[in-house]
Amino acid sequence: MGFGEFVRQLIYKAKKLGVEIVQADRFYPSSKTCCKCGFKKDNLTLSDRVFRCDNCGLEIDRDLNAAINLEELAVGSTVTACGEVVRPKQLVRAASMKQEFPFILTNG
Repeated sequence: MGFGEFVRQLIYKAKKLGVEIVQADRFYPSSKTCCKCGFKKDNLTLSDRVFRCDNCGLEIDRDLNAAINLEELAVGSTVTACGEVVRPKQLVRAASMKQEFPFILTNG
């Protein structure tokens, strides 16, 4: 199955189950944005496996940084039935978290 068909099936099944899917824009800078201060590092290359923020000094695994940014994107776009924005009190971040594709499943 191609990736396009996988995405189509994912969206179809999520709708059927009442699950919201938040899709990051193709060029969303999840790896290049500091998850602590929001600074965007434009010169990050694919060979850079550790993200080092020039603004706040944070050093974090590049994939973990991207996963945290994608999680916050999904949380930031979640609203209640009354239209209020839902923000968690504290995000729990596992050290081994890795984002394989830019989709976050949330309970809608």
